Amino acid sequence: MDTFALVITGAAVLALALMLLQKKKTGIRAGTAFIFGALAFPLCVLIGRAAFFLCSIEWIKNSELSFWDFISSGYSYMLYGAVLGGFAAVFLTAKITGQSFGKIADAAAAPAALLIIAGRFAEYLIGAGYGTGVKTWFDPEGEWSMIAWEEPDAICRFPFAVKNYYGAWRFSINLWEGLAAIVFLIVLLRMKKRKTGGACSLLLLMYASCQILFESMRKDEVIIWGFVKANQLISAILVLGILVFCWLKQPKEQRNVKELCIRIAMLLIFAGIIMLLEFALDQKINFLLWMRVDLNYLVMAACCLGMLLTVLPQWRKAWPKEEA
Repeated sequence: MDTFALVITGAAVLALALMLLQKKKTGIRAGTAFIFGALAFPLCVLIGRAAFFLCSIEWIKNSELSFWDFISSGYSYMLYGAVLGGFAAVFLTAKITGQSFGKIADAAAAPAALLIIAGRFAEYLIGAGYGTGVKTWFDPEGEWSMIAWEEPDAICRFPFAVKNYYGAWRFSINLWEGLAAIVFLIVLLRMKKRKTGGACSLLLLMYASCQILFESMRKDEVIIWGFVKANQLISAILVLGILVFCWLKQPKEQRNVKELCIRIAMLLIFAGIIMLLEFALDQKINFLLWMRVDLNYLVMAACCLGMLLTVLPQWRKAWPKEEA
């Protein structure tokens, strides 16, 4: 656990260094990165931790996990809680430095993506971030995959799989989450300068769209409300919220109510299909019992991509490129 904390701390330092390196591009004032870092670190930790406890209150009641035990249970955080902590730090930094909220949020976007990369890959150190068992997945008799592979020992190793508490090899979902975050970082670093708030909103959109799929695939540290996975639901609501926010950010004369309604309907259709597939994974939908799990996830991935592409045109209208 000490190694995990050390990696995250090192990544936080690198993230602040990236924020400083991009100072000219983002236009933040000197010293802003240090103020933001001093505020973000405690706020992300405390609010991320608090969100985990609040969302897992029934499980917490029956466990010995302490809120203040940051070392032995340091992985027990909710990333969306940490995101709220980050926004709180952005708000306070904006007030202290007299700069706009959006400008500082944009400056923090790429560093945040870097932290997500580090956090996901660091899960290897604590044996977290895993999915279905590799041998279970490819077992010909289990009918999970369209590919029958009786001895998948070649991928029962780092980085494709991780051993769980019982020593069984499980797929490394954190690997895919980390790779996705690398893509986010590259997109943000290569993105042309846009109106204030564009980088931050794009990161949230990309992350939420992908996390709908990854939360379905993860089998550990999953917060469930009734029969709904909390982070999956929050991600879907966030994508919808970003769409509406993008529409509101456009000049009144450019807002097309009909187009907004169509795009909301598209998001709801994609979300409905994903919900149906979630029930199919639990074998609760009889007419979908023929679907193998990998096909199920492929369709789910297509729906998540569809949600991203549904919102992206509105994002481009809300945050156009700035003139050089």
